[in-house]
Parts: sequence; structure tokens; C-alpha cells
Amino acid sequence: MNSHGTPSTAYSRAASKQAGVVLLMVLVILVVLSLATVWAVKASISSEQLGNNIRISNSVNELAEAALRYCENAVLSDSASLVVIAAPLGAALGTPPSAWAAPSNWIATPSKINTVPSAQLPDAMGRAPTLAPVCMVEEVRIPPSDAQRQQAFLITARAFSEDFKANSSTGAVQAGSDVWLQSTIRF
Repeated sequence: MNSHGTPSTAYSRAASKQAGVVLLMVLVILVVLSLATVWAVKASISSEQLGNNIRISNSVNELAEAALRYCENAVLSDSASLVVIAAPLGAALGTPPSAWAAPSNWIATPSKINTVPSAQLPDAMGRAPTLAPVCMVEEVRIPPSDAQRQQAFLITARAFSEDFKANSSTGAVQAGSDVWLQSTIRF
């Protein structure tokens, strides 16, 4: 300081130079912390979405398994209310059924499918699915062998996610997801 109480010019230049460096360092640290925070939030959201997708997948898979069990039990008990698609006339023995592969066959009208009653659907949360799972039972023509009764059925079960949407005329999937399971019963 000089005799009049004002700082000398050399001191004020050094002080202003330091203040500029400190400001720059603080800005760099703030930018780094902001980027780290954004990354942490994105990672958290991704983890939450992954967990939700796994939960939905498991839930839909359980519904498809319930539908498969429902139709298998109905076939084994020879339920009169079960819709069974007969093997096409003139179909060669051993020809696998193919009605399940056509999306239009999964539309409720005309009915070639069996809708699983809500009482048959296990749900730990006590909720019924938005769209009930369905199953299709097709007769399989198999060649005779020995003295065994040659009757078989291909059972295809299908369950849907909460956001599932299908074209009402073609049955093609428009949104969401579905799970397909198949089994064959021969007796």
C-alpha cells in the first residue's frame, strides 16, 4: 500500500490474476460435477427400466404358462367347453398343425381360441391382466403304431403385456409384447 491507503498496482494485478484462476477452477469443477450427476441419473433410470422390463417379462411368461396348463388340463379331462381345431380333412399323417401360426386365427371372432378364465390366473398382486391369456388346441394326425391309441394335440398358449395392441382385422402385433408357449399331448 502506498501512503494514501490504496493498494499498490503490483498487488492489485496479482490479486486479480489469482481471482481469475480460482474462478476458472471453480467453473471446471462445477461442470465435472454436473456431468457426473447427469450420468448418475441416466444410469439410475436405465437400471429402473431394465428392472421393469424383467418384471413384465416374468409376469407375461407366468400368464402364458397358466394358459398352457389350463388347456392341457382341459384336454386331459376331455372338457366339452374346450374349442379344438380338428385336423384338416385329407391332411397327411404326421403333418404338424399350422393354425396357430396365422395371426388372424388369434382374433376372438371367429373363435378358434380358448380364453383362460380370470379365476385360473395366478397373480400375487390380486390384479387381473388387461388382456386375458389364450390358448389354441389343434388335433394332430399321427400314424398308428402297435396297439396304442393314436390321438395327439398341439397346444399353443399366448399371453400379453399390459401395453399389447393388435390389429383388429389381421391380428398382427402393433405394440407391446407377447409370449408364446407350446406343448404336445399324446395319448
